[in-house]
Amino acid sequence: MPDLLYEIGVEEVPAGYIAPALEQLERAIARDLEAARLPHGAIRTAATPRRLTVAVKEVIARQPDAEEEVLGPSTKVAFAPDGTPTKAAMGFARSVGVEVSALARKQTPRGEYCCVRRTLKGKPALDVLAEILPRITLEISFPKSMVWLPERKSFARPVRALVALLGEEVIPFTLFGVKSGRSTESHPILRPGRFDLPDADFDRYVALLREHQIVVEFPERQRMIRAEIERALRPFGGAFREEALLNEVTNLVQYPMVLTGHFDPAFLAVPAPVVEAAMMEHQRYFPVRDAAGKLLPHFLVVSDRTTEHAELIRTGNEQVLKARLSDARFFDEKDKQTRLEQHVPGLKGIVYLKGRGTYFDKTQRLGKLVALLCRDLGLDAHVMKDAVRAAHLCKADLLTEMVGEFPGLQGTVGRIYAEREGENSIVAVAIEEHYLPRSADGELPTTLAGKVLSAADKIDNLTSCFMLGLVPTGSQDPYALRRQAQGLLHILETVSNNLSTMDIIEHSLRALDTPESDVAKVKENGLWTFMNSRLEGMAAERGIPIDLVRAVTSIFWGRLEFANNTNEQRQPLDYGDLGIHDFWLRLRALQELSNTHCWATLVTAVERTYNISKSAPAGLQLDPALFMEPSEKHLGALLEAYEEEKAELKDDLYYIKASRKYAEVFAAPLHEFFEKVFVNVDDERLRNNRLELMRRINRLYSAHIADLSQIVTGVQK
Repeated sequence: MPDLLYEIGVEEVPAGYIAPALEQLERAIARDLEAARLPHGAIRTAATPRRLTVAVKEVIARQPDAEEEVLGPSTKVAFAPDGTPTKAAMGFARSVGVEVSALARKQTPRGEYCCVRRTLKGKPALDVLAEILPRITLEISFPKSMVWLPERKSFARPVRALVALLGEEVIPFTLFGVKSGRSTESHPILRPGRFDLPDADFDRYVALLREHQIVVEFPERQRMIRAEIERALRPFGGAFREEALLNEVTNLVQYPMVLTGHFDPAFLAVPAPVVEAAMMEHQRYFPVRDAAGKLLPHFLVVSDRTTEHAELIRTGNEQVLKARLSDARFFDEKDKQTRLEQHVPGLKGIVYLKGRGTYFDKTQRLGKLVALLCRDLGLDAHVMKDAVRAAHLCKADLLTEMVGEFPGLQGTVGRIYAEREGENSIVAVAIEEHYLPRSADGELPTTLAGKVLSAADKIDNLTSCFMLGLVPTGSQDPYALRRQAQGLLHILETVSNNLSTMDIIEHSLRALDTPESDVAKVKENGLWTFMNSRLEGMAAERGIPIDLVRAVTSIFWGRLEFANNTNEQRQPLDYGDLGIHDFWLRLRALQELSNTHCWATLVTAVERTYNISKSAPAGLQLDPALFMEPSEKHLGALLEAYEEEKAELKDDLYYIKASRKYAEVFAAPLHEFFEKVFVNVDDERLRNNRLELMRRINRLYSAHIADLSQIVTGVQK
């Protein structure tokens, strides 16, 4: 069976576009080959800035024939009472290319329908792929694309060539005005020109490109760059640690070479993070440090050339970096003329969000929020003082020249300048840390003041956006609210044993004297549900089954649902003072219990009491005088005794112990009760009393530990 090779030759694609495009290409080719009945072997991808390639081993040369059954309209619609075909029948027959007389009848769960059974003759794979490849190419989405007129077809950059081979044959099609063929581009500088590929063998493709100064596979290019960087760093004693930059640079070159450049040591007087930003963010250079981590006056540049061009490349890059560092030194000297404190009033001129005031207004809110959080968390006065001071200064660096040139250094510049101006070291660190975490799995703040300020900033960001209706939709999240929410939850997990995110957010809104109409907007736009989904996502990332998560979140957030498709609503469960830290304690307890022998017994007890009592009328009172059967009298006595111990169990965070005790106390008596007592008797008073007994036994567990009615199955996990 022949191999398939498809290469899209383009002008240089931005490095960040390449990996997502390859993932899309791989998924699409696998999907369409399966849909087209073309069995195949392994799929491999490769790319450089000037090509995106997908290769498939052993594609069947021709589709197998297939039997197809096409359902049409129901026979009631397709035929009149006398059997005459209607327009619906004739239209269906015409659409599938048969006579009306060829229509068959088929019984389905929805009734009898017309159908056609036919054999689909297989087509040559060459013809099928000529349809598939252009389609999947146009499906690739990029953050920004260029559009070809008049067809309105789009791609990241102009497409210059298309290699499409099945074995030794060219798959014929035209896309973007380019005809497919077998010609691919050599390195445009080192080996300018084009050459033909003899066939679709991927290993031969990789080898031929290497002969023409192109390393087409990402892992191989990355290994080459890493090895050269580590070799270049060895004389200085420093270690390589810029993994994210390595990933980016690997997709900027086709045939990498690493050079060591130098700059004037006088530039080291500029703060090290600024020098590093000038190198890494602006120029994609790798900084050089000594064994102690101190920055040295050298840098590493990854070039797409060979050693014969080394001196010219080194000199050019040294001149570019000198200009960058000269600018940075100028900005640093100019910023020394104005203290952070003096920038704060200027924040009145920067709009935070339309409808939520300026950054000055935001710092005022943050000052109130951090004081509130410090009180709620029981932190001492020194922490509160530092956090409030950091809140006052934390946005001031937005008005510095340095942040204007290096926006990615927000917070970092604030810390450096605060330290230089003699601010308390905790205040300075908190200014930088309030932006943390900067990514979903990024570093968290380390100081209490930093954690409190970061939490306050995220609460304000979330409530402000939800108040204004700026809610994430699908993959669109321009204000990074998912990251903000996850960061807030991570921080609260580390600092609080008793604070609920809902309580914190609502408390914060009210502490800021937020109008009731705006508080209502935050709720109506779904901030609580949004936070819940983030919490569930965090648990899923830790490998916890979703039904265990929802068993806790259903009481953590409260729940309102309909029972038995009636108009009777289930009352929200009490979540009380449950906090993020407590949430994880409960979840870990359930996870551990789900792997023990008592799990099925526990789930069964909670589920059965919930199922039978979920439609019970509200406001029922339990009357022990109505207990008629020995088993319900026994359960009533157990309930009374257990409720006396409930406070102790609820206060005790050893939820495993509480769960096991609940199962030991109620599992066997409940089994006996359900075996011997009929709950839904005709006597309304007796029936309601039994329903209330079940409801109370259920809520002993569901309202205080976890709602196990959310568990998919009661069997051991």
